[in-house]
Amino acid sequence: MTSTIALIVDDNGIRQYMNAALNEAGYAVLEMQARMLGVDGNANAIDAVCLALSDISRFEWLQQIRVADNALPVIVITDDNSIAERAMSEGAYDVLVNPTLFSQVRHAVGRAVERRAAARSVSDLSRRLAQYEGDEVVPIRELERQAIERALKVTRGSVTKAAKLLGIGRATLYRRLASPDMADIRARRNGEPVAPASMSAMGQAAMAKHF
Repeated sequence: MTSTIALIVDDNGIRQYMNAALNEAGYAVLEMQARMLGVDGNANAIDAVCLALSDISRFEWLQQIRVADNALPVIVITDDNSIAERAMSEGAYDVLVNPTLFSQVRHAVGRAVERRAAARSVSDLSRRLAQYEGDEVVPIRELERQAIERALKVTRGSVTKAAKLLGIGRATLYRRLASPDMADIRARRNGEPVAPASMSAMGQAAMAKHF
């Protein structure tokens, strides 16, 4: 299935460049305005957003997107480093600082699309678990852990098969397994002693690097 990327850019030159980069990568491009996201639930059909921010006043666009769908990955495009830093602090998934290359666009958007697919898989798992569990609310991060742990158990530790079962890319699953909060799953998978909950962030990071 072709992934859909919303393109919110008012500069004609940047818009044409991003259109060319995204079309070359095989994405469906939907040019729109930030305020249109969330109308008639259209944000659900979008896999990522490329948003050009030229000055501070445009940050309301990013805020509008977060309101429409807080889980939607937003890649900010700018030529101002101060805007880039603020965008990341306000929830942008990634930032591309102009001038940027087609390869950089493809890499950033590809990761964002994988992130969206993973979030949808976790959300779907949450809905299915709700049919069998009580009314207790389980954090998404924990549901993701459960999904990954179960998938690895079913596939006897095969990352490739587990990723396919989860509906995400193999590289995405490897990145999640390398994170500090997956240290216990890595340890069990490698037959190592399970790290205690009090392990320092430095120790967890070292284990992730070893993995």
